Amino acid sequence: MPSVAVIGTGPSGLAAAKALLEKGIEPVVYDAAADIGGMWGGPGRGAWSSYARTNLSKFSCVFSDFTWPQRGDVFPMRRTVVEYLKAYATEFRLARCFRLNTRVERAEPIAPHRWRLTTLCEGEREVREFDWVVVATGVFSRPFVPDFDGLPGFRGKIYHAADCYSEEVNRAAFADKRVLIVGAAFSGTEIAGQIAPYAKKVVVGLRNPMWFVPRWVRPWADAPLFPADLVFYTRRPDNPMNTRPRAYLKEMGGDPGLVCRDLAFDDIHTAPMTVVTSDDFLQLVRDGKVAAKRSKAFAFDDAGVLYSDGTRDDLDAVVMCTGYASALPFLAPEVLAAIEFDPRDQLQPVLLHHQMFHPDLPGLAFVGYYRGPYFPVMELQARWMAGLAAGEIPPPSLARMRAGVEIERAIRNRRPRPQFPHGDYVRLADGFAREFGVYPEGPEVADMAARLVDGPMIAANFRLVGPDAKPQLARAIMLSTPAPLLEGER
Repeated sequence: MPSVAVIGTGPSGLAAAKALLEKGIEPVVYDAAADIGGMWGGPGRGAWSSYARTNLSKFSCVFSDFTWPQRGDVFPMRRTVVEYLKAYATEFRLARCFRLNTRVERAEPIAPHRWRLTTLCEGEREVREFDWVVVATGVFSRPFVPDFDGLPGFRGKIYHAADCYSEEVNRAAFADKRVLIVGAAFSGTEIAGQIAPYAKKVVVGLRNPMWFVPRWVRPWADAPLFPADLVFYTRRPDNPMNTRPRAYLKEMGGDPGLVCRDLAFDDIHTAPMTVVTSDDFLQLVRDGKVAAKRSKAFAFDDAGVLYSDGTRDDLDAVVMCTGYASALPFLAPEVLAAIEFDPRDQLQPVLLHHQMFHPDLPGLAFVGYYRGPYFPVMELQARWMAGLAAGEIPPPSLARMRAGVEIERAIRNRRPRPQFPHGDYVRLADGFAREFGVYPEGPEVADMAARLVDGPMIAANFRLVGPDAKPQLARAIMLSTPAPLLEGER
């Protein structure tokens, strides 16, 4: 069996380790942190807040063969996600593979399918060689702040969303303060709601209007509320998220322009397809508890911010909800050059076939290294990688991988830039499933046809057929998952 190193113990790294163990390959899994969890693991990481909730329900934010406890929040909090990941690691005996508190200093190719890793643990440096290296560190490596004019001269406090990780911290920082939040996406809207009760003034600045959709929606008139992901992500050919997305988002979340002029779209028919999950942001704006300010630019002086329309706000603090940048400090320079790594590109920091492989770097695989890494997709990537490492399936041809790199380059160069490089979540997952024979089709799944088309696309769909299938378990999970569109047809 080949030797495999996995870097990272977030959801992607755990999925990779588990997929390799299913193939009889025991990897070595490195993480510089003292505990597992990746971006969910604690303050300063991508899941910025100890009381932030997932945007996807527990029916979608889940691996294919390990469900959440029946009791508990439908949209789990960060600490609960960590508990789930630890339970997953325990169930599949992953801990024996972990090398925690161990930083990978360098990963460099020394021959085809041969990689040298240099690691550091408690002052001891070790060099080992592997046939495969799997990068599962995620793209949310470090807080990102754009270069705003005048920001260094601002006399107030400057924070990043990563600093706003608890109610105690936020109350101490923002009580009775005038606060500008730069960015109206997931963290911006959540933090605005969290600090509004005790800040003197909260302004959320955004450059372009967005759709704001709650976690719970009504899929038809007078319907009960369902998690939005179970409504939006289906394989139905007439899925309105694909056929008439703007009108559908307006139905599900309302027209932001009716709440505030600064949230209005210039043209509803060509409105940007930036979707933000937020349960209360529009209501907070409607009630005057939070102000929204649209500005093409934000320039700062010592006392506050100047907007592009010439108006200004005096401020005590600024919170940069401007996302995270990628970092791959352990990859050798020639590897970074090959994958065309751009640490300031938050949409497409690397160029890889299916965001996984590069034709000139055999034995290197990325899992979950793209913007928007949903659990089912990262698990499918992990399973495909494991099948390749085990020699059960042939690798993509060099020509196909080079064509795949060019597809990702086109996404990098697209203007205006999309919110996510691969926005059609269902098609993305199904595409990976077809790569190694786990796409759910054929006579053996005929009894689940309605669920597979009109029900939500969930991870368990990909355990019905093919390698490492668990059809009985998959059926049980699918039948226990709410299927809003099927409910509406009864």
